[in-house]
Amino acid sequence: MRRVDMMRATAALLAGVAVAAVSRQATAQVVDFRSSDQEMNRAIAQARKTLPNFVALYRAGKGQRHAVKVAIPYGPGRREHIWMNLTAIEGDVFAGRIANDPVHLDGLHNGDAYRAEQSVVTDWNYMSGGMMHGSYTTRVALKKLSPEQVRELGLKLAPLP
Repeated sequence: MRRVDMMRATAALLAGVAVAAVSRQATAQVVDFRSSDQEMNRAIAQARKTLPNFVALYRAGKGQRHAVKVAIPYGPGRREHIWMNLTAIEGDVFAGRIANDPVHLDGLHNGDAYRAEQSVVTDWNYMSGGMMHGSYTTRVALKKLSPEQVRELGLKLAPLP
């Protein structure tokens, strides 16, 4: 099985709409997805396809509050997808701080330093002009939240490229 297919097969068990760190709000929502959810898997594939553009923008200093969502294993075939605020991109390694409280990752907490290889990045976002760019998986997860929960997040999503 190819690496991309394997990621899709294990993707999105938990997709955090944890945009708290990017939008600077205290609220975070966690939405469960099965690894077979086609819409979420398409969102992850699109985010991964556009990741080089995000990396280029980050390295050029465009936008603010850059973050990536990383799939962190916590058991056989299980991954928690969690946002990480970027502090650096070093080759194919993303360095930053965990942006919300993990649900299944014992010993990892909001604000902890973390490093992840590009191969486990499942989404990205950044702020520019008061709008959040990227957040492909968040757009899918928002559909599972109540209108009140969506309002509470206070997101202003920019159109996708």
